[in-house]
Amino acid sequence: MTPKLIVCITTQAAICALFERGKLGQCQNFPATEAGQREFGELLHTHSSAPVYLMVDSVEEDYHTEALPHVSGSARNELLQRKLKQLYRSTPFYTAWIQGRDSGKRRDDRYLFAALTNADILRPWLDVLQQHQAPLAGIYLLPMVSQELLALLKLTQMDVLLVNKHQDDLRQSYFQNGQLKASRLAVVGAENTGTEALVSEIGKTRLYLNSLRLSARESRLIVLLLDSDGSLEEVQLRLQADPTFACQRLTRREIATRLDSIPQGTCPYTTHMTALALRAPANNLAPASITRSHWRYRLRRTLYGTSAAVAVATLLWSGGNLYQRYQLDSEARQLAGQTQDQQARYIEVTKTFPESPASADNLEKAVQIADILKKDSRTPERMMRAVSRALENSQDVVLTRLTWKYGTPGENAGKSSAAALPVPDARWQEWGILEAEIRPFHGDYRAAMASINRYSDKLGRDPDVASASVTQMPLDVHSASALSGNTLDATSTDSVRAEFKLKLVLRASE
Repeated sequence: MTPKLIVCITTQAAICALFERGKLGQCQNFPATEAGQREFGELLHTHSSAPVYLMVDSVEEDYHTEALPHVSGSARNELLQRKLKQLYRSTPFYTAWIQGRDSGKRRDDRYLFAALTNADILRPWLDVLQQHQAPLAGIYLLPMVSQELLALLKLTQMDVLLVNKHQDDLRQSYFQNGQLKASRLAVVGAENTGTEALVSEIGKTRLYLNSLRLSARESRLIVLLLDSDGSLEEVQLRLQADPTFACQRLTRREIATRLDSIPQGTCPYTTHMTALALRAPANNLAPASITRSHWRYRLRRTLYGTSAAVAVATLLWSGGNLYQRYQLDSEARQLAGQTQDQQARYIEVTKTFPESPASADNLEKAVQIADILKKDSRTPERMMRAVSRALENSQDVVLTRLTWKYGTPGENAGKSSAAALPVPDARWQEWGILEAEIRPFHGDYRAAMASINRYSDKLGRDPDVASASVTQMPLDVHSASALSGNTLDATSTDSVRAEFKLKLVLRASE
């Protein structure tokens, strides 16, 4: 637990104690003089890294309960600030404490407005805190701390008047359902600290609670005496004898047992200072301008904590990487040793092999060349299948010759081999020249040429064929061709043949 500096401010002095390791240290008393303030500054300088919690015990305080419309967000903040400014114009130390909602139809919010009406009691000590840049966590009234003290003491009574004696003062705070409703500080003086005076002050407080309608006149008032110095035993006996009171007293030892912390010294405020260190109230009187140093302190500690966490995570990550690298290096060394063993065994085994007709490099090259030839090899099977599929329904077409090549087909591929040489850097394809004739042929060239064109179209529609074009017809009907021959030479059409040539180019295979 982070060390805390707990300070209790009264009209006469400032009482300070360091809370660390769950225990409150020895209290130091600094009188409200310039010398006392200098000594207080030296204490702050000694514990400059500890946040400061201020508790004020003064008669100049005010408590006011009121129900306000139920709102939330910025509307609630504006409503509360307007109400606080209306109630407390002469002091900056005030707060609004929400204490639940009414049971009526409107379900209004119930607030306890609390303030320190005399700010001069704090100003000298706040100046010292500002001078030393001490991180002030908050300013709390002693009755506000008493509410947290009741929760720490684990008491079953929900409506109780908490009474504790601080030197010559008697502090009485009334709690309803565990929430602070009213508080009264009676200055009895050294000459009036007897049992009669104390019982009389408690009786006055009972009448005050009746006037506020916080306690019914016929009901028994539960009184809890915090007797830290053993001076309230007779008061307990007197109250127990009165049927209008139900009294319980907690001694110093019982308080220490319930708080699990034994305060050191005889300071009358040790119980409340311990409660403030263990459990600070949610609300405090200090404006944001005063607690800005504590905000910076918390931010600095958060950054330190985050940096430490990142550093630890980095160290763990680096350690994990180093350990993983060590494992990998160990595995690599083990595998390297196994590789050397296998190589040695391989060499020993190869010594028993018969002598190879060729070196290993030549065998490897031969295998690579064979793979290349196998990959790039082509056969005329696809072309034969395409031609056969077209011949199935062309009974009058008789195939006489089929030339197949793998290369770049030229425009004059069917005329001469020289003209059909592939062009460098052109795309290679499977192509060929199909030579066929029309049988039977009885001299009807028109019908023969129609059959040839039908066969060419069938080839062109085949999925494996890129193009099919007739390069030579049985009869050259081009307008530029010259007519020659003798009609008397052919006495019969049986010796005439309708031969043609067709150039076929296949699509590139996958």
